[in-house]
Amino acid sequence: MEQTIQSKEFRLLTKGLRTIFTILMVLMIFALTMIGVLLVAVFIVTEKEVHNILVHGQIAASMHFGGLKIELANQVANDFHFSKWNVMKLLFTATIYIALLLFIVVQVRNVLSNLSKGIIFSGTNSRKMEWIAYAIVFLSLTVGAFRTYVTYTIFEQFKLAELLVDTGLIKGVAYQFTGVNWTLLLCGLVIWTIARVFRYGAFLQDEYDATA
Repeated sequence: MEQTIQSKEFRLLTKGLRTIFTILMVLMIFALTMIGVLLVAVFIVTEKEVHNILVHGQIAASMHFGGLKIELANQVANDFHFSKWNVMKLLFTATIYIALLLFIVVQVRNVLSNLSKGIIFSGTNSRKMEWIAYAIVFLSLTVGAFRTYVTYTIFEQFKLAELLVDTGLIKGVAYQFTGVNWTLLLCGLVIWTIARVFRYGAFLQDEYDATA
């Protein structure tokens, strides 16, 4: 009786998690769709048209760095320089990263779906977990560069680097595109290890089924 209750609780847990990841999947697909619309809009609209809109309008801008929020002065916001090429590169890069996150979410959702059906130690689950691990390791090696590129693009649009140097309080601004997110890297390695355990478990299960 107790084992039956635990089995039901496990299936309920996996189904609940699967629902959460389904919602995340839908949200990411929506985000990719919106980025696609923005890419088309940026491709169609010329820089001159954007500048004309900015000249006749009022711009309010702020930036968030972790828990820090910086509101830009009206003069800085009004000096916004729209670079079509930079914005398209930023949106394209964001598309790649969101697509990678979507890939991870889909794989996790598939693994949870198998677990809810009682399929635990299987080669399919092992392969999907390995793909998740490889994707997270890739993110750990590139997410720092992506964040730096976002900061660089924003600074270029508002010419913030030049403004900071002109204050005399800062000697220069440099961008560090290399680095490793050790937390993500560790998570990727742990998931890869678990995937190998699942693969070995699948091997033992096949051996048991063959001798039974």
